[in-house]
Amino acid sequence: MITINKPIKIPDHDIFKNDLLDRKGTIEDLSNLIVSDIQPFVFSVNADWGAGKTTFIKLWQAHLKESYKVKSIYFSAWEDDFTSDPLIAILGELKAYIEENHNELKNNFEDVKKTGGKIIRNSLPLILKGVAGKVIGDETVAKMVSDFVENSTTALIDNYQKEKTTLEKFKNSIAKILKKIDKGQPFIVFIDELDRCRPLYAIECLERIKHIFGIKRLIFVLSIDKKNLAKSIQSQYGNIDTNNYLRRFIDLEFDLKNPSIDKFCDVLCQKFELNNILENKEISTNGVNEGYGYLFAMKTFAASFKLSLRQVEQIFTKLRIIFRVIQHRIFFEHFLVLALFESLKSYDNNLYLGLINGKEEDKKTIKALIVTIKDEELQDRGLEMFETRISAIIDATTLSDDQLNDLIKQKEEELSTIGDENSREYSKFYNYIKFLKRSFDKYDTYRYNQITKTVINKIDFADRFNLDERPLHK
Repeated sequence: MITINKPIKIPDHDIFKNDLLDRKGTIEDLSNLIVSDIQPFVFSVNADWGAGKTTFIKLWQAHLKESYKVKSIYFSAWEDDFTSDPLIAILGELKAYIEENHNELKNNFEDVKKTGGKIIRNSLPLILKGVAGKVIGDETVAKMVSDFVENSTTALIDNYQKEKTTLEKFKNSIAKILKKIDKGQPFIVFIDELDRCRPLYAIECLERIKHIFGIKRLIFVLSIDKKNLAKSIQSQYGNIDTNNYLRRFIDLEFDLKNPSIDKFCDVLCQKFELNNILENKEISTNGVNEGYGYLFAMKTFAASFKLSLRQVEQIFTKLRIIFRVIQHRIFFEHFLVLALFESLKSYDNNLYLGLINGKEEDKKTIKALIVTIKDEELQDRGLEMFETRISAIIDATTLSDDQLNDLIKQKEEELSTIGDENSREYSKFYNYIKFLKRSFDKYDTYRYNQITKTVINKIDFADRFNLDERPLHK
């Protein structure tokens, strides 16, 4: 089975065992902040796509439970946005928590359900407009809602005080339950993936949290990609100042630091079990004992091309897909070329197209981008060997066998003009030619030019998977 994303495992008595992004310190600091108050509060954790917000939230929830005995619920707004009103989802999660952990409060929750139901019914015209507008047209729906409102305006005015009383009863009924659960500490509602919801649902969720759930002991923690959430808001309200808009609902924001590319690659390698996949295909994970491995290669390409976390994750996902379908006993070079080409495509698809179409200027540009470490800092010849090998791969890309032989002959003639055979220049040039000549089959015909052609076909296959809108790492 192909599993794109596997949730983190959190052992009960060793919560941070799988904390690969080193979030423990941040979680401990935020915990000290959030457990010190029982006033109603809305807190947001902001991070880019792919930065591990879901993992962070679940680790935080587990830490609060173990270290502070803080009660909480978690739900994914994106998974629950099939409901007509976020209030339904929030109350549903609260009901499930009470039934599992405080069954003695089950009867108390009946009051919450009754008053909550009235609040939801009062919101029906807006909900109908948001849902039906996509089906029968906004103008038709607007007239339906207008007729509804006109016919019931008098009743709404007359019932204003009743609705206000209903809201107070709703808040009081929840407040009583929270006090019985733990009168000394807050109850926390973690809401994840709000930025991935339908725009109307995300906005309604913010409205519900701020205006209905302003209840003592109740704290909301929202996990969001603020940039994506801003797009959802602007899709409904136009080009408004989304920062000011969100300040209406969120009391305090915290920006979760993005992991380094190196650390992120380590996490993805483990999460996608890439090492096991390569070993199962009998691919060496040691870079053919030349001082570097596949993880080093991926980190180098990500850094050289300045890829985002999202781009890196999509590359790992494509590598996982490709290496699950190709035959056994392929070579480390296949991985190396795949990682290089996929990274290049993410960086600049036109450069990639130039490479596979043999444009010399594009080849020079690409080689200039692959820089692992400055010469004066070079301590391991394996790093320099890596760059030399990549240069050979780039120059050999899609050449015919005759063209590759001509290139080798040309480079050998250039090598002969270097007088000092003990010089670093000679050694580097010699190794470059050796890589061009290297064959990977018993017939001495399968060289880098053939490997690149194989890889290009596999990349064409992987490109048919639409990964643009799917968050892979949580």
